[in-house]
Amino acid sequence: MRYIALIGDLIHSRRIEDRLSVQEHIKKVFSAISTDYSDCVVSRLTLTLGDEFQALLKPDKEIFLLLDDLEYRLGLPFRSGLGYGTLLTEIDPKISIGADGEAFWNARSAIENVREKSWGGRSRVRIEGLAERQEVVNALFLLSDAIKLDWTQLQKETFGELLKRKIYSESFEQKSLAEDLSISQSSLSKRLSSSGIKLYLHARNVLGEELEAWHARTE
Repeated sequence: MRYIALIGDLIHSRRIEDRLSVQEHIKKVFSAISTDYSDCVVSRLTLTLGDEFQALLKPDKEIFLLLDDLEYRLGLPFRSGLGYGTLLTEIDPKISIGADGEAFWNARSAIENVREKSWGGRSRVRIEGLAERQEVVNALFLLSDAIKLDWTQLQKETFGELLKRKIYSESFEQKSLAEDLSISQSSLSKRLSSSGIKLYLHARNVLGEELEAWHARTE
């Protein structure tokens, strides 16, 4: 059985002043995300050494919604190394510490790659373990990461409203969202267009479909 190992790394975490309260906040968010995405999470999100965290996930397109929702709820940016592969150790669904195997080796390589070659801070996610599809997938990650990092605060808040509704597709009903944001549908359309939010969602969904297709071919 193959899985996706996640190793995350909080960015600029040393600048955090009240680390104790922030760590408590992180733990609460990890618990909520692990519960809300229980169909996808095999071993719960867990803080590990320093400012890293990890989890074990199913090779499912919902992973990318999970990552965006996690960042939104944390309010803290992070890098993600994803590793596709097998495990050598027993799975503990309650805590993701001590796990080892191909999936985690690939995730460690991926996160180190993101740290070393960040493309001016634009690269936030990388996956390894997909053989000949790996660089194509990671190029799409990089391009969609670049779109997201250019968002204004208002555009980030708009994306957050989509995440609250578990909307993770470029096709959705805009009328109710515009009403909740107290803006016109035309204003919302302009905001979505200028931000590239729909393009971002399209790219992430293509990535999810590619991951599921790769898993179906190799499993």
